[in-house]
Amino acid sequence: MKIPAFIDSHLHMLGVGYYDEIINLGKVKSIEEIKALLLDSDRDIIIARGFNQENLIDKRMPNKNDFSNIEKPLVLFRICGHVAVVNQRMLDLLGIDDFTKQVSGGSFDIDTGLFQEKSLGLIYQAMPKPNKEDLKRYLIKANKILIENGITKVASDDFSSFGVPYEMVIEAINEVDVAGLLDVEITEQVNLPMEELRDFIKKGYVRRVYKNFKMGPLKILGDGSLGGRTAALNKPYEDDTLNIGILTYTDNELSELVELASQNDMDTVIHAIGDRAVDQAIKVIKKAQDKFPRKAEHNAIIHAQVTNKKQIDLMAKSGIGAIVQPIFINTDIKVVKERLGKRSEESYLFKTMYDKLKLGFSTDSPVETVNPMHNIYTAIARKSIDFPEYEPFLPSESFSIEEAIKAYTKNNLPYVYSQAHQDYIEINQDIFRVKYQAIKDIIVLKVYKNNKLIYERKN
Repeated sequence: MKIPAFIDSHLHMLGVGYYDEIINLGKVKSIEEIKALLLDSDRDIIIARGFNQENLIDKRMPNKNDFSNIEKPLVLFRICGHVAVVNQRMLDLLGIDDFTKQVSGGSFDIDTGLFQEKSLGLIYQAMPKPNKEDLKRYLIKANKILIENGITKVASDDFSSFGVPYEMVIEAINEVDVAGLLDVEITEQVNLPMEELRDFIKKGYVRRVYKNFKMGPLKILGDGSLGGRTAALNKPYEDDTLNIGILTYTDNELSELVELASQNDMDTVIHAIGDRAVDQAIKVIKKAQDKFPRKAEHNAIIHAQVTNKKQIDLMAKSGIGAIVQPIFINTDIKVVKERLGKRSEESYLFKTMYDKLKLGFSTDSPVETVNPMHNIYTAIARKSIDFPEYEPFLPSESFSIEEAIKAYTKNNLPYVYSQAHQDYIEINQDIFRVKYQAIKDIIVLKVYKNNKLIYERKN
């Protein structure tokens, strides 16, 4: 049957392609298994991503001492991308010791090799930087993966991925596009620090449109992740009672960024997972809206996982949308009650948001699979695919199939969706008639862009 092609309203397109080339720890079950995978690497600096300590039989975060037998510098990124573990060789390469100053908006521990949030910038400085040809290769790989999954439009955060100049990223995307190798339309979520944002604005990049590529809203990382215990909460974590997570900006720092964007006709989307970060995001966006009102404002909060109904009502009143990832339940179902306790009953309220706000579905890939069918299944079933033994999480927040598809297409955020969207796909089952358990297994057979066939599954 035919349905509209999908729009993913927040992912990391360069990351999707890059993740295809590095060591993938997504399926590992133990720290010993991680070590075995790393020993086969022939790279000067070993880089891997995707582990989740909750899925390890060790039931703990890896630390630098686990990798003392590895002679090369090593960095392991947790699945969320907000937390990393390095070995002593990497600490030596970075020149980090007891006298190294902590980073505002982040933290690191040289005894464990654990880095969180903005302290990851110290690691990025030592990692090999891709050149433009590398970026183009990542994009071409990501384009193929997305099209095969029936996704023809994305909002993508790419400027912050590798610590390379943002104009190199623009050039790489545009050159791939001009060469006819980019089928996916990209709206760039402009993730830049203050001085680079000023440069971006001064050079006239705001809302600039290329062929299949355009500049979109300012993107800000407001806090961390729930699984990594860096999401900023108003009250401590139930399973870490001295920890309330990390706000990566002060109120004044965040306001300065959002107001600069607003006065230069840019919307803002803010990553906020914890309720403290959500409070901060609502406050600064509303302040900027009042100070620099514009005709059509499409500001939004990305993730909004620990967001209660009072906050949702305030978002609705302030015209703030939401970009959410039902697929996060797939992983978080194991930890949400441990992390939040009773607060878990007012979290992941995506259907409540859908009823009150402009809401778009996304996957944050490569954090989770980019497969829309998995995302839709999770939105409907509120169950984990990887851990089916868990009961549905807050089933009262379930979507209907019609609602889920709308959140992935015509109800998506205006800056990425347009009424001219004529892309559609053919799938191997009637998604409206199959039992919901079968939705996750539906396969994309054909993809049409502007009514032209651009992909057909071979087997």
